[in-house]
Amino acid sequence: MVVRVRGAGVCHSDISIAEGRFGSVRLPRILGHEIAGEAEGVGNVLVYASWGCGRCSWCSRGEEQLCREWTAAGWTHDGGYAEWVWVPSRRYLIPLGDLDPAYAAPLADAGVTPYRAVRRALPWLGEGSVALVIGVGGLGQFAIQYLKLLAGARVVAVDRVPQKLSWARELGADEVLRPGDPLPRVGAVFDFVGSSRTLAMGTSALQPGGILVQVGEAGGRLPFGWDHVPQEAHLTNSVWGSLGELREVVALALEGRIRWRVERMPLERVNEALARVRSGTVVGRIVLVP
Repeated sequence: MVVRVRGAGVCHSDISIAEGRFGSVRLPRILGHEIAGEAEGVGNVLVYASWGCGRCSWCSRGEEQLCREWTAAGWTHDGGYAEWVWVPSRRYLIPLGDLDPAYAAPLADAGVTPYRAVRRALPWLGEGSVALVIGVGGLGQFAIQYLKLLAGARVVAVDRVPQKLSWARELGADEVLRPGDPLPRVGAVFDFVGSSRTLAMGTSALQPGGILVQVGEAGGRLPFGWDHVPQEAHLTNSVWGSLGELREVVALALEGRIRWRVERMPLERVNEALARVRSGTVVGRIVLVP
């Protein structure tokens, strides 16, 4: 079926695709995997853009984003930087209720990806725990809130852009730091940049037995060995989120329990939007509106 696009979020991974850094993505491609719009017979919807084969063990568990035959809008199929987008099944459409589609579009990735990452790290979190969030961009703004909502953790946020740190404070971060500032010892690190420098930063702050979750796709590498990581540390990455998790995120949004910043731009200014995201200075998320 087709969805009339009312908003498409601009993600940093869109830049990586456009620059050919993901060899599995064939170009040219219409970008955009954070999509919200209107569907006939449903109304305003958010599109879950990660589609599995429907037959494997991952799909049977509802983890389609981990399917080996995974396909997705903006990656293997044309995405939401358009007026219309094709979706293979109605079940990938989540009703938005009273949420404005253009405002809701970032939930499809920026909202659900940190939700999954935080949920997976909950055994390392809890009242009195300390978590480090590296990068307070489109995803980091949600991570701070989930760490408070789901874990009751103390949150330390790191970013190089002062406006992002101010926004982190508004969202509940207990402490904000610039790169190079002394870091506290923490039980969990969430790296939404993923460069070699930020991975090293996160590892330097991690307590023995803690967990580091890499979400950002900056292509960084982390040496592994006795002299490189804390004792019994857990190192993992986290990929997107499931359809069920996205439904939970939309429910939180409808209840008014999370908030996020959106800057709307006309679709014809897409190159300007990509340049802004590439600069790393966007506070929140740019959403293209056809």
